[in-house]
Amino acid sequence: MEQNLQRDLVELLEKQAISELVFAYSRAVDRHDFNLLRTLYTQDGIDDHGGIFCGPAPAFVDWLETAMKDVDTSHSVHNHVIKVHGDTAEGEVYVTAYNRIPDGERAFKEFIQGLRYIDQYRKTAGRWQFVLRTVVVDWAQLRPALWDFQNPLLKGKKPAQGGPGDPSYRLLADSLFARS
Repeated sequence: MEQNLQRDLVELLEKQAISELVFAYSRAVDRHDFNLLRTLYTQDGIDDHGGIFCGPAPAFVDWLETAMKDVDTSHSVHNHVIKVHGDTAEGEVYVTAYNRIPDGERAFKEFIQGLRYIDQYRKTAGRWQFVLRTVVVDWAQLRPALWDFQNPLLKGKKPAQGGPGDPSYRLLADSLFARS
């Protein structure tokens, strides 16, 4: 019984580490932290975002950095099922992805999607990374965005930003999101 408990505990810790990898991905994309994002994939990692991009992870990150220049996002991770097989694992992650995109007419559109990431993970040198990340879309909405920081409900709130200008970089310890 002690051996089973130890095995289960190790598996639980591995699943937690993989979940933190998934959370780091969302943070990296939402904060436009492309240096962090580059560390989350294996050297041979592939990202399959369907028709918009499918290929090597370094090229995906380069593409995303350009594609998101004027886009604000917020990824909310929901269900995450993980199966660990030693130093490899697979998982399915449910996500709601909010994208605020300029419409070219001094306003914005909201593109909101219900997504699933079908992932393959590998542990290398003690760290979990994505080997393959495939996006599946369950639903999507496109609509005008109402974004007005003069609204009394937003008064005094700190606006999110991509990159190091985001309040989290100033208010949280550097080590919280570091990947070494």
